Amino acid sequence: MFPEISVKSDLDNLTRWAKVVAADQVPFAAALTLTLTGKDVKSRIEQELPAVFDRPTPYTTKGFELRPATKKRLVATVGFKWDARNYLGPQVGGGPRKSKALETALRAAGHLPAGWSVVPGAGARLDQYGNVDRGQIIQVLSQLRITMTAGYTRNMSHDARSEINAQRRAGGRFFVIKPGSTGKAPAGVYQREFMGRNVTPVFIFIKSTSYRVRLPIEEIGRRVIADRLETNWGIAWRRAMADARRAGR
Repeated sequence: MFPEISVKSDLDNLTRWAKVVAADQVPFAAALTLTLTGKDVKSRIEQELPAVFDRPTPYTTKGFELRPATKKRLVATVGFKWDARNYLGPQVGGGPRKSKALETALRAAGHLPAGWSVVPGAGARLDQYGNVDRGQIIQVLSQLRITMTAGYTRNMSHDARSEINAQRRAGGRFFVIKPGSTGKAPAGVYQREFMGRNVTPVFIFIKSTSYRVRLPIEEIGRRVIADRLETNWGIAWRRAMADARRAGR
């Protein structure tokens, strides 16, 4: 569901006098007012994202969209793009996070129990946005003979030479310590360096937690509506009247 910007009662107060002056222009002006206000809400949300997320990716900053109002549907809506809903929804509005592809693959292979999540360890290679390098994820899953396809696993090559070459390219051999295993090391995915003894945690397994509300988009929407609705009505009404004059009405 989109959090709707529904301000019909406020809009009725603004359009009451206009219906007497030029009633036929009111639906157009009303729809434009709501659409302009929706754009303002979307812009304000995007402005506040860097304060909520550390180095937000372009995928995050472009995760919201506007559905404009029309003359027949006097409601503008601002919300998550469909493909960003599962990723951004819990982080913005609170609640449990949807499993990542890596977590789904590890869980399907029996390495990660239900109710557990994965966080980067000291050996994880992070990109400029703080996300684990996809190439490293593929290296880990390939050595563990797991596909990225949700709920599906298959054996990779068992050729010894291929395995050694893969370990050399990755810098070492990956292995899993499952929750409940004996020993002091926390559960996770580790890497033993190639031709060495050093062991580094690449991913750590932790019990899943719920996110708190980090970006109250509905509250932001109410503030922007209170601040911009009347101004946007003025802009929309002037445009509606100008269009009417050009049309000779």
